[in-house]
Amino acid sequence: MLTEAVLGVVLLVLLLTLVNRRPKGLPPGEWGWPVLGALMPSGVTIEDHLKTLRRKYGDIFTWRMGSRTVVFLNNFQLIKTAFSNPDLQDRPDFYSLDVFTDKVKAGISNANGVHWHNSRRFALRQLKELGMGKSSLMDAIQYEVTCLVDDFMKHTGRPQPIPMSLNVAILNVIWKITADIRYDVDDRKVHEFNDLITELFENFQRGSVIFDMYPWLPSISPPFLTKYLGVDALLESVEKLRVYILQVMGEHEASLNPDKPRDYIDIYLIEMKAQQGNPESTMSKLDLCAQVADLFTAGSETTNQTMRWGLLFLAKYPDVQARVQQQIDDVVPRGTLPSLEDKPKLTQLEAVIHEISRLVSLVPLGLSHAAAADTQLAGFTIPKGTVIIPNQEMCHKEPTYWEKPEEFYPEHFLDSEGKLKPRKKNYLPFSIGRRVCPGEALSRMELYLFLSALLQNFTFSEPEGEPLDLKRNPNALFFNLPKPQNIVITKRA
Repeated sequence: MLTEAVLGVVLLVLLLTLVNRRPKGLPPGEWGWPVLGALMPSGVTIEDHLKTLRRKYGDIFTWRMGSRTVVFLNNFQLIKTAFSNPDLQDRPDFYSLDVFTDKVKAGISNANGVHWHNSRRFALRQLKELGMGKSSLMDAIQYEVTCLVDDFMKHTGRPQPIPMSLNVAILNVIWKITADIRYDVDDRKVHEFNDLITELFENFQRGSVIFDMYPWLPSISPPFLTKYLGVDALLESVEKLRVYILQVMGEHEASLNPDKPRDYIDIYLIEMKAQQGNPESTMSKLDLCAQVADLFTAGSETTNQTMRWGLLFLAKYPDVQARVQQQIDDVVPRGTLPSLEDKPKLTQLEAVIHEISRLVSLVPLGLSHAAAADTQLAGFTIPKGTVIIPNQEMCHKEPTYWEKPEEFYPEHFLDSEGKLKPRKKNYLPFSIGRRVCPGEALSRMELYLFLSALLQNFTFSEPEGEPLDLKRNPNALFFNLPKPQNIVITKRA
């Protein structure tokens, strides 16, 4: 018995050693223990730990996180090179992402290979046709802008949170494109949908990340563990969103006129029917549901949070706000909303929008990629399946590139004459390469039209005795979100 026990222990050790063997050619870094990987020191934030690893190993390093081999890229050129490589374009099989599509790689954001190429091509073409970045969509956004200004008028003169109407206005833009739907600011349905999106983001950041790092864990986890880790709450939120979108899709199917498509869902349904029988088609109702979910989760909440950061920064820096307002007044007649035609002349506002995105780094570690095949990068071997993480925040705060990396300094994007500089390196809030955000033009359009109109009509300031705290909300693990706090809205004369 003793001999068998010892032999069993020896075999287990040998097995773990074999499984934990570090592949040859990997970038330097932390490998750690079998199964557990390299654990992060207690009491240290991931941001500080990554800085330590960069100082120790350089701009490209490996961190074995659980059972995953993860390579971090910490400068602009490395990220640009990697994300232009066809073999580094997959999304990893993360549990927290795959639950959106029943563990099938579908949609715009999470698909791979041919499916991703098809979905991205369709999305870019249709978003462009529906007006993304064009004046044809500007009228719809400016209607939301007008309603937003009218609602902000009801919230002037007292300290309070940024009004909920901002969320509604941004959601309405996405609803207009996807389903030709619009909600009034007091409509209960849009408030419920906003709560659902917020709940989904909150649950996404909880314990399911453990399942991402230990992909074998979901199959053996007892119910009490999935509940404790917050996985059950994530699954419930995902199902609520799926049911909501499927209901809208069903309504579209029932009223569909192939000769007069109204929106993104109509166009997809028509094209899906036309593609029936095509063996190369990847279109399905599951994929459409995933694409609509992508448009809302990536297209509404990111713009909403960037807007909120913007209003807080402008309230904290009244001199910057005054310069932006003065330029708006010089270019746009009062009583007329700023338009896309005015954009080239509103350089102060454009610089502010760029600087907010740089300093905040809303998604500090970007969206993860995965190696679809063994690949060479910067002289190292990246094995198939390796997770690639771009440290976008480190690029945005690189002291050798940015004059004042830790400060709010819109002059980073302006020349000595106050003109907007050409697009800068080390600036990638929408990622870069083959999987650059397909909604970038829409997001920039919304940020410009909403912020310009609000600053034309209002001044934002700190409440007396309540200084604004521009540090990120510590409860948001994977996103740099602002802390909930009050602001004062004052109508401009």
